Amino acid sequence: QPTIIMLSVLLRQCRVPRSTPTSGRLLSTSASNILDEHLLHRSPVHTEFFQASLPHLKVPDLNASVEKYLNSQRPLLTDEQFSATTSICQEFLKQDGPELQRLLLDYDKSNSDGNYVSDFWFDMYLRDRRSLVLNHTPFLAFSAATEQPDPLDRLTNMVYSSARYQLTYANRVLKPEVYFLDPKLSEEKFYQRMKMLSRIPGHSRLAWAAAYLHKAFPLDMSQYPNLMASTRLPQTGRDSLRRYPDSRHIVLMRGGRFYSFDIIEPDGLSVVPASTIRARLSECLADSRPAAEFPVGVLTSADRDVWTKERQKLAHASKTNSASLEAIDSALFLVCLDESQQTSDSALCHTFLHSGDGANRWWDKSLCLMAILPVGEFAVSFEHSWGDGVAVSRYFNEVFNDSNRRPGLSSGQSESLAADPVSVRRLEFDLDDSLKASIATCREQLSARTADLDLDFWQFDGFGKSSAKRAGLSPDSVSQTAIQLAYYWLSGGATAPTYESCSTAAFQRGRTETIRSATSATKEFCRLAGGSEPAPTNQLLAALKAASDAHSTLTKDAAMGKGWDRHLFALRCMSERRAGGAVPRLFTDPAYRKINEIVLSTSTLSMPAVKIGGFAPVSPAGLGVGYAIEDSSMGCVATAYKSSGRSSAEFMRCYQRACLLLADVIGKALDAKK
Repeated sequence: QPTIIMLSVLLRQCRVPRSTPTSGRLLSTSASNILDEHLLHRSPVHTEFFQASLPHLKVPDLNASVEKYLNSQRPLLTDEQFSATTSICQEFLKQDGPELQRLLLDYDKSNSDGNYVSDFWFDMYLRDRRSLVLNHTPFLAFSAATEQPDPLDRLTNMVYSSARYQLTYANRVLKPEVYFLDPKLSEEKFYQRMKMLSRIPGHSRLAWAAAYLHKAFPLDMSQYPNLMASTRLPQTGRDSLRRYPDSRHIVLMRGGRFYSFDIIEPDGLSVVPASTIRARLSECLADSRPAAEFPVGVLTSADRDVWTKERQKLAHASKTNSASLEAIDSALFLVCLDESQQTSDSALCHTFLHSGDGANRWWDKSLCLMAILPVGEFAVSFEHSWGDGVAVSRYFNEVFNDSNRRPGLSSGQSESLAADPVSVRRLEFDLDDSLKASIATCREQLSARTADLDLDFWQFDGFGKSSAKRAGLSPDSVSQTAIQLAYYWLSGGATAPTYESCSTAAFQRGRTETIRSATSATKEFCRLAGGSEPAPTNQLLAALKAASDAHSTLTKDAAMGKGWDRHLFALRCMSERRAGGAVPRLFTDPAYRKINEIVLSTSTLSMPAVKIGGFAPVSPAGLGVGYAIEDSSMGCVATAYKSSGRSSAEFMRCYQRACLLLADVIGKALDAKK
């Protein structure tokens, strides 16, 4: 997806916001030297060097968005339904559409610190009253480490590297997020030139354009401040996000109990020694008390308005409770230690996605590092309102690489230091009968919800990105076509509303746009391939190429902020804000509602550091499909709710058939080229 960013039209979209990043603190030479020893690296230019000059996400053309919307509707509707929806769209273009477009353009002009959709998108997340669990908490599991057989040692090094990450970011010396398109460009040489540019007055307006000339494309970093030392706070009607920039501690959960200890020294310049961190982790593990009978964290899984009331009761019950809440809220991140002995990929996914009854999670926390020490598996989950994959994947990669290549704790150090008895603080809660009853109710409700979740995992080796590219096909489109064909078989020939997430981080405060992967081209391929007798290979290959081309066009449009989903979403938001204005028929059309009731919610994040990742369906009758395609393998994690009548195992069997069919078609095409 990042390769799309190179289009030169972006240069004309640069707009400097009113506010620019503040300067980092000034340090003495000795303090700077101390800090350098505890950083991941020191960037030649400050972290936000490109931020002010990033292109502005323009409001798309109204007619173009409506046309793209109709193209997405075509494979989902009958001829009669499509004709009706087309008439409604034509009415919208003549009546409400132009006025709403003007209002949105005016709003965009007045919002120089963001873009036309970012505030609406944050608001949507924070106003959602549903439980965060399964709705807004995806996970990513780490690949195996190269050399760290002891799980506690690996956890120690992950925590230590996380502290390094935070110090590097907080001191504005984390390298900016940049995608390098030119493989011949030396990163070191690039940053040397950017450092020279930084000496020129007004460089903040030129930075993006200068990078563009080097075929290097900076990405938005506005989400990064919320990655650590932040939390979501429940409030009636609309939650809020709160940051704690001076935080130095983490909170660990085990058996529903809470522990807190510092991982950054009081000077704010150095990380607590890794051996000390390990000793503090060991002290938490040595607590012989049984799991909490009434685990307070379960309350964070409730409906947001319910949790708001319960949190108020909890905070007002005692000063002990208030202090514990403050310690959890202000922690850099959460570490959750789970006791599962199961080693199957499906079992690991269940644990990382929802922890069973939720007794050992605090779902409000922005970032959670999870560890199943008995089986040596590790993952992160994050609360989705504050950000998306760009910021999380950067942290994920940095921690994975740093903890492997430059571990704070080397082999043989593990027993060298005992923890200071006062360094680990137990966080306690005083619970009355009313709070205990609420915890029991929330636990029972969450257990029922998680028991309803069906999950399956499969990986196909021997075919992947390399074969797709050699056949002239987009690897991502091949994955998406496999998903479409699997659903075609699963549903008896249907095409479903499909959501594929695409980053718009090329723009100021860009988050995501939707790739509508179910196209007329994929529908035609499924028709040719999905019958009892598939069409000849040459026809299938031609149809697959057409599907790939259509998908690539949608991907380019989405990455450039020219999809239709966010545009129509923002227009709908404007219609709701418009004084005395009725909601246009376009947004009450059954076809509009149907296309936004996502049946196939899909997302990919292929990185060497990621072993597996997943999320729950976004609609009760839907499927959640987290997939990856590597050089010589492809696979996915599929989720469904049993109560909907769907089965992830049945979908996975169809997905396996689809992968095998695609591998056969592409294999024959490659053989024919020889």
